[in-house]
Amino acid sequence: MALDLVRSALALDETELRDLRAQHGLGVDAVDELARFYELKTYGGTKPSTIQLTPAEFRRAVESEDFFLVVVSGLEEGTVPITVRIILEPLKHLPYRLSGNVLVSGIRGAQSLVYPFESVE
Repeated sequence: MALDLVRSALALDETELRDLRAQHGLGVDAVDELARFYELKTYGGTKPSTIQLTPAEFRRAVESEDFFLVVVSGLEEGTVPITVRIILEPLKHLPYRLSGNVLVSGIRGAQSLVYPFESVE
């Protein structure tokens, strides 16, 4: 569902934004036709202020100029409005610290594209 919301927000279809979640260790969940990488973090309720990146996701974010962190929140029915937040090059714009995984902070206040959705059918 989250990937479909991202496609909708970006006005892309399945051929333009491909799902890579079944391919473990890539450090991304999707790639578009321009070879831009998208890492999705999904939440049932409100979006967190801090998220974790795995070592593979962190490496991909460091190595790729076109890396987008996509935070999808409000997925549980009856919680908060569904929101898709897209942050380009998050490691250049957000504070982070290494800890086994990588903790990236400042999600709620990050300069990003935000796509609110009233409901999902």
